[in-house]
Amino acid sequence: MDLAGSILTNPVRISIGDTNAANQDIKQMLLFITHEDGKLFSLRQLIQDGKVKPPTLIFVQSKERAKQLFGELVYDGIYADAIHADRTRQQRDNCIEAFRAGKIWMLICTDLMARGVDFKGVETVINYDFPQSASTYIHRIGRTGRAGRQGTAITLFSIDDFEALRSIVGVMRQSGCEVPDWMLRLKPRSKKAKRMAEWRPPKRKIITTRPGWDRARTHKKKQMIEASKRKKAESTNAGNEGGE
Repeated sequence: MDLAGSILTNPVRISIGDTNAANQDIKQMLLFITHEDGKLFSLRQLIQDGKVKPPTLIFVQSKERAKQLFGELVYDGIYADAIHADRTRQQRDNCIEAFRAGKIWMLICTDLMARGVDFKGVETVINYDFPQSASTYIHRIGRTGRAGRQGTAITLFSIDDFEALRSIVGVMRQSGCEVPDWMLRLKPRSKKAKRMAEWRPPKRKIITTRPGWDRARTHKKKQMIEASKRKKAESTNAGNEGGE
C-alpha cells in the first residue's frame, strides 16, 4: 500500500476472504518429527499408509534438497520427479506436462519454481521443509483444495522449526483448524527474524538413507578420480610443451 500510495491517487485495497487464512476446503495437518533424520522415514510411512493421495506436490527449501529427495523416492519405485533451477526450460516443461497427465504422481519443487505455475487437481501438498512465513505457507497449500474440491496439506516440523511454528499455527486457526493451546502460546518471531529466515532458511541435514561412512567413501573416491584426471592433464600439457 505504501508503494501504491506514492504513485496513485486515493488507492483502495480490495481482498476476498481473510488474507491470513487458507481455503477451508483444505484439511491442514501438522506432523511432528523430532529431528531432521526422521523426515524421510515419516514420509515413506505416510505413503505406505495411503495418507498421501496423488497427484501430490512436495515442497523443499532448495534445489539441492529437491535432487536428494527425488533420488530417494525414485529408489522406492515411486513415480516422482523434481523441478529446480538446474534443469533446462524444456525439462521443466516436460516434467510439468507429465505431472498434469498423471504420469508423475509426486512432484518435488521449491517455492521459486512453483510460483507462476498453475496446477489443477492437486490432491495433497506436503511441506517436507517447514515454510518460513505465513505467506509462503498459504501459497504452498493453496495449490490444493481448488474449485470446490477437497484437499489435504501435511506439514512436517521438527524441534528446529519451533521458532517459525507460531506463524503457521495462526494461519491454521484463522482457517478454522483446531490447534493445541501450547502452540498458540509460542512466542512469535520479530519482523526482522522473519525476513532473515526467508532469505536464509535453516541449514538441514542431507536427505539420504546412506550411512555417513558410505558417503565419505564415495566422496573420497570421487576426489581420487578428479586428482588422477588433473595429474593426467598436467602430464599431457607438460609433454606438449616439451615437444614444442
